This record gives sequence, structure tokens and C-alpha cells, in this order.
Amino acid sequence: MGKKYYCDYCEKTMSSAPLIIKTHNKGMAHQKLVGEHYKQFKDAKTILEEENNKKPCLKYLKGECHFGTMCRFSHYTRDELCLLKQIVDAKNNVSYSNQPSFKELYDKLQSDKCEYFENKNALVDKNGITHMLPWNYNVIFEQYGDKLPPSLRKFKTDDFINVFITEWGDNKC
Repeated sequence: MGKKYYCDYCEKTMSSAPLIIKTHNKGMAHQKLVGEHYKQFKDAKTILEEENNKKPCLKYLKGECHFGTMCRFSHYTRDELCLLKQIVDAKNNVSYSNQPSFKELYDKLQSDKCEYFENKNALVDKNGITHMLPWNYNVIFEQYGDKLPPSLRKFKTDDFINVFITEWGDNKC
């Protein structure tokens, strides 16, 4: 039977002959679908630059244009182009006055650091030994219940019942 080639854009299968694939890729239907696929990833600035240089497509306004993204005329109305221009202008005129100063950032970091060390998680087991955990447990994980892997579950006092504590100096391997 031979190998088959599948075009993801057109969702068609054809024999994997280089000439057939090349002919298919040059076809208008394939080019139109590729253009429509990549159009969704363009930002407003790029679309505006491309569409400003084009005249309006009269066939598209009547609903008769079959070229889609391959059309050399614009398929955007004046209102849509004005909206794109507003979006681009808004992105270009981002105000940086709301940015905190270096001193404010430093002070915030220091206060967060103090809060971190004051609110560290601590567990006291049945023997009265306090276990200080080096991290804060994220409360968001509680919504998953017992479905979390053991490394993400919150420690309980019972987790430390059968633990043997040895010092590094005693454990010589």
C-alpha cells in the first residue's frame, strides 16, 4: 500500500510521494488553512500593520470572498481597525509610574522574610519533641485531599511516631 502522509491543517491523508505532497502544499485550500491557523497567533500590532496597507475587500463585505487569509484585500471593517489601533496604543502607553521604588521592594522583602520565620510550621509529637519544618505548607493543596503524592501532603504528628533520630557523627558508613 505504501506510506501515507497526513496534513494536519487540511485533515487529509495522501500517499507519501514528494510530488503529491509538494502539489498539495502549493494548493490554495492548504495555503488558506495554514494562514487561518497562524492568524490566531498574531498580535494586534502585527495585524494592524498588515491590514492598514490593504484596501477593503468588496467581495468579503458581500459575503462572496473565497480567499480568506490569502486575500490581498482587508477583511477588517473600519471599526475593527480602530479597535485594534486602540489596543496597540494602550499597550504602547503603559504607565510605569505605578512601579514601586527599589526601597519599597527591599522593605517588602524584609517584612516578608520576618513573617516567614515567625510563622514557620512546627509540629510537636507525642514525646514532646518540636519539629520545625523548613517550608510553609500551601493551603491550596488541601482541596485535593488524599489524592496528593506523599511529598506534597501536609505532615501530621503521627508521621513522626516511628522515626528514629540519629546524629550524623554516630552514623558512619
